[in-house]
Amino acid sequence: MSYTVLARKYRPQKFADVIGQEHVTRTLKNALEQQRIAHGYIFSGHRGIGKTTIARILAMALNCKSSDRPVAEPCGVCESCREIREGSVGAMDVIEIDAATNRGIEEVRGLIATATAEPARDRYRIFILDEAHQVTDAAFNALLKTLEEPPEWVVFMMATTQPEDIPQTIRSRCQHFSFHAVKFDDITMQLRNISQAEGLTVDDGALAMLAEAGDGSMRDALSIMDQAIACCGTTLTEEVVRGLIGSVPSDVMEQVLGAVSRNSSEDVLRIVDKLLVEGQSPTHFARQMVRFLRNTLVAKVAGGESSLLQISSDEKARVERVAAMFGEEDLTRFLQIMLRTHGDVSYKQEQRFHLELGLLKMVHAQRLLPLEQLLSSAKLEAAPAPTSGSANPARSAAPSPSAHRPGSSPQPYRPSTPSTAPSRPSPFEADRSRKFTPPGSSGNKPEMSAAPSAPPFARPTASPYVPTPVSASPFPAASAPARAQAVEMGAAVAVQQAPAPAEANADWSIDAVREAVLSEFESAGQITLAGKLEEGDWKAEGAQATVVVAMSQPMIDMSYGAELRRSANAAASKAANTSLRVVLVSGTPATQDSRPARQRSSGGNLRARALEEPVVKRMQEKFGAEIRSIIEPRD
Repeated sequence: MSYTVLARKYRPQKFADVIGQEHVTRTLKNALEQQRIAHGYIFSGHRGIGKTTIARILAMALNCKSSDRPVAEPCGVCESCREIREGSVGAMDVIEIDAATNRGIEEVRGLIATATAEPARDRYRIFILDEAHQVTDAAFNALLKTLEEPPEWVVFMMATTQPEDIPQTIRSRCQHFSFHAVKFDDITMQLRNISQAEGLTVDDGALAMLAEAGDGSMRDALSIMDQAIACCGTTLTEEVVRGLIGSVPSDVMEQVLGAVSRNSSEDVLRIVDKLLVEGQSPTHFARQMVRFLRNTLVAKVAGGESSLLQISSDEKARVERVAAMFGEEDLTRFLQIMLRTHGDVSYKQEQRFHLELGLLKMVHAQRLLPLEQLLSSAKLEAAPAPTSGSANPARSAAPSPSAHRPGSSPQPYRPSTPSTAPSRPSPFEADRSRKFTPPGSSGNKPEMSAAPSAPPFARPTASPYVPTPVSASPFPAASAPARAQAVEMGAAVAVQQAPAPAEANADWSIDAVREAVLSEFESAGQITLAGKLEEGDWKAEGAQATVVVAMSQPMIDMSYGAELRRSANAAASKAANTSLRVVLVSGTPATQDSRPARQRSSGGNLRARALEEPVVKRMQEKFGAEIRSIIEPRD
């Protein structure tokens, strides 16, 4: 008698013998007991997990002669059960078809013709289509009508690893069972039972390695075990199995990640060289490293005892030790690097070079800074000195080119905080400082300013205006007034002109400027903006008038455009008899009960009357409405 491989010798013959598919066997047994038998079944899932086996067991249960009706468990001794179990070609009413070679429309037409005839001996005529996704679309379309309304004695069973390739019209006419990958512990237990039945001596390490190599497939694990028995006889050890399947020891993975945690590129290269000299495959090593990193990441996230880890107890302890060396972000980054490296090693030339490059990337990834830390350090480096009498002019704020751009809108800036960053800026900030130094200041350029100049087109981030004393400027007295600025991620957050000397405020009145600007806006038809400015808090800040208005910064940017800024600045300068700028800042104005009364134009009176309307008040109270425009009623 010829030798029978373990995968066929120990093939389950009853539903109770199937491991890892309890959700399928339980449903089918209940359906058989209740006589709720469908005319079409689809069994899909990973290779070697029992799809065709369960189809044969179901066929035996339907045609078993031990009862006058289908049974929940086949007897296995009657003529029908024996023919199906042995896979006999002469099985009269159970037809098993390889759909990969019988995939055309002509073969399906022959199948339909056979289905119309009643069973010759058994209760049902059963068609088992293995690798059913290989059938062409035209052949499936030809099968549609028969599959939807078959004769009462016909049952179709389709086994496939790619159910998505089966047309939806076919799937909707069948009961679909999705098989699960067999768990690590279930494979190990089955291998142990088979080794005892075969009289083998197999240690736990070898069983764990065989189960892991099976990768969820019972048939793959039994095939590797068959190969190991042929190689080494009846005694199987972990070292023998590892050498047979070409697996790299897990402690080597631990050594590699230990070198990565120490930032030791030399140790990583030495480990790779040793493995390749011993004849290990770069592709297989990269694949094992990907799996090891995945298990380490799972141990970091869900713990070493999580059911997501389908590995032995020793391996769980190892991945827990490695997970303690790194953070979750680091392990995620390592896994991404190794996945890309595995792809490069598998499909490109010079496999060793790609493997070494991927492992070195993991070492260098340790030196990356988190984004939050980079942002915080940039803010600290950008902060100017706390006092105006600072002895170190190199740490004072550098002027921004955007401050000299004609027509640029005044930008709010953030208050300065004492700088605790190192005096030497990063290379990126030094490069930006070199590129954006204002013209005419090269002879008095700060040595290494911790606050580099803002790019000329950087969009500032809105923030409330807070006056801040300016430190001693490194620029000559003849240059433009010093600008204070803050830097966030390489872009200027805010730029604002420093306050002018105190004597400049003595020549103009904020009330006169306020009256002139409001009159200018009302005459230009900007009644809504004029009303907001009238309710705002006006302050004299050196060579500019700052107005705190109850508007959001985006609304200010949209309403107070370049044309209105020029009009407001011209009116303010004319009223003050000096060059002034009017700056609008988002905030909550203070109470203006002590504000001197002004003669309002008709537009202002119209707005006041509108605000007193009961309907307007109710809309403001209920919905927080705002008055955007006022139309004067005419006769």
